[in-house]
Amino acid sequence: MASKESTAVIWMLSDSLILSVMLLIGGFLGKAISPFQVVFLVNVIAAFAAIILFSKGKWENIKPQKMKLHIFRGLLGVSSTICLFYALQYLSLAEVTAINFFVPLITSILSVFIFREKPKAYVYIAIILNLAGVMMLLSPKLMASQVMQKNLYLGLIFALSAVAILVIYNINLKKIGNAEKVVPQMVFAPLYSAIILLPVAIFVWKPLDTNSALLIMLYGGLLITKLAARFFAFNKSDLSKLMPLEYAQILFSSILGYIFLQQTQTLLGIAGIVLIVLSSIAHVLFMHFERNSHT
Repeated sequence: MASKESTAVIWMLSDSLILSVMLLIGGFLGKAISPFQVVFLVNVIAAFAAIILFSKGKWENIKPQKMKLHIFRGLLGVSSTICLFYALQYLSLAEVTAINFFVPLITSILSVFIFREKPKAYVYIAIILNLAGVMMLLSPKLMASQVMQKNLYLGLIFALSAVAILVIYNINLKKIGNAEKVVPQMVFAPLYSAIILLPVAIFVWKPLDTNSALLIMLYGGLLITKLAARFFAFNKSDLSKLMPLEYAQILFSSILGYIFLQQTQTLLGIAGIVLIVLSSIAHVLFMHFERNSHT
């Protein structure tokens, strides 16, 4: 059991790092290409890669058991990604990441009622501390000029829409994980996403330059890696325990935003990031102590 939980932590942290890189790439691509075209292309790449790698020429190797859940997951994945792309046009990488932290808060609470999980007190403490850090990070924008506030509100609309969709996505993913093998998920999540987006992608299609094509290929590779990481994590531990670990993403996003986008933070924002990181570390330590107490 201890080994499974440790592995789940590693997969979840890997998922956070990959998502930070994907958001960074999405911010670059969204400035020149329609998010609908980008998301369509990366899902096509991920779907073909999964089929080639896992089918081995046989339908039985990738045959899904819960087709409706896969279709619903594809619709949710497409919607949340496009909302995040648009949010990145108005907010910094760290700010979008911070707002995205409402996802584990809501998911952890709903998991108690939907999956009958029983999170410990330290899970709720981690959530409260992390949300305090999020508000510290966002506070400079809330006190800025009217122009910046308008951008903040537009960004919030897209970011919070993504949050609502991602909560449903996580719950749906947990349901699939209880009845589906990993290979069909790797194939049909991006495949259905691409099919859903095809009509819109044709309408907004624009020729790609070399840099955009390379970035889209990288994004597609990261997408399929992220799908696997989250699936493995959810299958090895409770959803309510893993969700607070997503807060480690703020550290990854802040570093990437500073290096590639020259996005800096105020002292209050830095204090918020530190609080988020420390509370996430404390959460992992409590998980470790809990495991040892049962061995």
